[in-house]
Amino acid sequence: MRFKVLLVICLMLTACDNGLAPPAPVEPGFSGTVYFTPGSWPKDSLFSLWIFASQVYPLDSEKVYNGLLGSKTTIFLYPSINQSLPLKEADSMLYSFPLQSGMYRYVGVIQHVSPDFGIRAFRVVGFYKDTINPLQPGIVEANDTLQVKGINIDVDFQNPPPQPF
Repeated sequence: MRFKVLLVICLMLTACDNGLAPPAPVEPGFSGTVYFTPGSWPKDSLFSLWIFASQVYPLDSEKVYNGLLGSKTTIFLYPSINQSLPLKEADSMLYSFPLQSGMYRYVGVIQHVSPDFGIRAFRVVGFYKDTINPLQPGIVEANDTLQVKGINIDVDFQNPPPQPF
């Protein structure tokens, strides 16, 4: 009888790993892989490359400027406006985009094609696609409790999608 009680106590203690400890913190946002079409990397028109997440879609030039530079930011860049994704030719790249909770209606990769910052200096070269209608952007809903995984983006520098602005 004592053996059975001791066995039950041992099993209970091994099952209680952290007890009531709070869960490990989660960095909200989303992650995935950017896939680059082989042979499509530009030779001379690549000044910067970012992943973007916009809470607004469709976009026009006014919404882009207000979303990036306005008092209420609705368009976010990864890694940041001052940094770029690696500009070396690759087949794919893993990423993890930390973001606040929210609904992101347009997620993709944007290429900075000239040294100025006019609206014509930017070109969307790929976006996260809706699973039902791949011609439309997929919506990503980020929250504070988990990181959304599998937000994959196909990029073809030579054949970009229709530009939203």
